[in-house]
Amino acid sequence: MNGKQYFLNDSLGYKLFHASRLMNSRLNRNFKENGFNLTYEQWQILTRLYERDGQTQNDLAAQNERDQASVSRLIDNLVKRGYVKREVHLSDRRVNKISLTAEAQRVQKDLEALAKKTIAQASDGLSEKELAQILSALDKIRSNLA
Repeated sequence: MNGKQYFLNDSLGYKLFHASRLMNSRLNRNFKENGFNLTYEQWQILTRLYERDGQTQNDLAAQNERDQASVSRLIDNLVKRGYVKREVHLSDRRVNKISLTAEAQRVQKDLEALAKKTIAQASDGLSEKELAQILSALDKIRSNLA
């Protein structure tokens, strides 16, 4: 800021928020236009399960930095859409294990392609070096605020 007048549109927080909102909206639209009834928030859960299937709800909440209640609602919706199932954990019956269904596995490549398309749309005109610098800067911002 260096003594300059504060303008919301020029602030880091506003630009990050606005870019994130636009990117989430674009991903939602890309999913919808391709016949997938899925939101960005649900995609976050699916992505974590694609990385490692059979996680607990607590694990998914921690990885996605969300509270238990919101993750539970996201999982409920993914169950209704046929993408995940809840299974009783073998060692602790109070805990549910969340697993991908065959349908989620069948559409994985299509969903990942749409996520990559969204990233390409968002980063259009940026060189690989510029994109790497942006990602590095975002990692630093997250680290600073954690």
